[in-house]
Amino acid sequence: MTIHSSFLTSTNKELKDYYWAYSDILRDIGINESTYDQRIMAFMALKLLIDNDKLAFNLEYNNNFGLTSGDYIEYKGKDTKETFLNIIKDIEILGKQENLHYFHQESKYNPDKSKNILTYLNHYKTFELERYILELPNKHLENVLDIYTYQADFRNYPKEDYKDLYEKTVSRMKKMSGDLTGQHFTQKSIIHLMCEMGIQGIKDNEKLAIYDPTSGTGSMLMESADYFKKHTKVKDIELYGQEMHGQTWLLSKIFLEITNQNNIIAYGNTLTNPAFSNGINGNDSFDFIIANPPFGVDWKHNFNEVTENMKSTKSNFFVVKDEKAKVVTPKKSDGQFLFMMHIINLMKKENKRGKRATAGVISSATLISTGSERSSEAKIRKAIFGEKLVSAVLEQPSAMFTNTDITSHIWFLDTNPTEKIKVVKADTKEEELFTAHPNAKDKMKHAYSKENIKKLRRYLNNKANVKYVAKAISCDRCEVNISNEIGFRDDTEELSIDALLGELDGLMKEMCDDYSANGLLGLA
Repeated sequence: MTIHSSFLTSTNKELKDYYWAYSDILRDIGINESTYDQRIMAFMALKLLIDNDKLAFNLEYNNNFGLTSGDYIEYKGKDTKETFLNIIKDIEILGKQENLHYFHQESKYNPDKSKNILTYLNHYKTFELERYILELPNKHLENVLDIYTYQADFRNYPKEDYKDLYEKTVSRMKKMSGDLTGQHFTQKSIIHLMCEMGIQGIKDNEKLAIYDPTSGTGSMLMESADYFKKHTKVKDIELYGQEMHGQTWLLSKIFLEITNQNNIIAYGNTLTNPAFSNGINGNDSFDFIIANPPFGVDWKHNFNEVTENMKSTKSNFFVVKDEKAKVVTPKKSDGQFLFMMHIINLMKKENKRGKRATAGVISSATLISTGSERSSEAKIRKAIFGEKLVSAVLEQPSAMFTNTDITSHIWFLDTNPTEKIKVVKADTKEEELFTAHPNAKDKMKHAYSKENIKKLRRYLNNKANVKYVAKAISCDRCEVNISNEIGFRDDTEELSIDALLGELDGLMKEMCDDYSANGLLGLA
């Protein structure tokens, strides 16, 4: 983590050290370690808004919480805790409205009826600030407020680093509790490659709409918007996403507000209630879709709802039927198929609109190769390939994520139909199209350099074959194993038959000479 000047004290401690201080307080009052991150991020959310001048109060209880004398009298309680609770209960009206630009969105996108995002700083579906305050004795609460007021300072925090703040904080908290479930953060170089593959389709756009169906805290949306701003002439960028976890949904709204990016982030489950199944408000459409859906997510609890949706005439998914006209669904243990079917459905709609749109989707290996030829997964894949929207698939090297080293792929989609799918393997004996990560940590050891991205783009776009690295295959497939398609270089392949026979004769002669030298010939 970069140490910024505003985070330093005379002892040169980093921001993370002050979270440990809060953790010590939580441990002292008997709070379960697995929930530390919820409390730490709740107070961080408040402090982020305060330090970016979005709230009309602060956390300095010795200075009347930064309120004017008249306002303070209205909220003043018998002690710090009661006063702070009074403020939190009124948080919806304590925002600096002149400084809040994207903190109102239609209630249909929010966890509840309120259009005001400030409401959700204290809500049972997001951060339960009142409960977090009530559980702390007054003295401990004052210690927590001191930690965030004087030691966690975001006033000079670089805007471009906000998209990494959640990962840096939550990863540490999850490690403390030994739980990293679901925390597959996408490194920047992967996002840059995905964006680079989409540039051709949007470089002449005046406006760009980007969508992420599993948007988390918005880091992929923010990073892709930043990439397109730097590498195209597009100035007007709108970000759209959907996230089912209330805390990360709220943090994404906060990060996007602080970085001043036009956005609508919907709260909810994309698989059961997709907010953007018909594009933006059913009229405008997306130009670029970027996604890293959870690998192998279980969707058995949503089975009935999803299958009923698929049977409807206005399904939110790309629907596949078997020879008996029965809807085909993937295994209940692998929901990434459903996310891909959602994205394919959107791409088909863009195609009908006559709109050029591209997408980059990360998946585990199961999405491209699991299941026998008669399996539901194979049938779904064959139908997807048959739409001719998949332009290329890249098999990534191992060690690209912080807490998993499983094989992963990137699917590149394009509304310009293609007769061939380009498959590329980034790790071969012939050529390594990746590099060591400059800031390797945990299991994440590899990344893509700018030169890697440039070369990968050429291989993924060029329909010609590149021996041992890239190959154009037919869309008439039910599965693809890229390692089998491309394979490793066989050094004997270049030898002629005569050369092989000559080599064999030489080996036989050596064997005969050895036997003769040891007196073993002619003994039979």
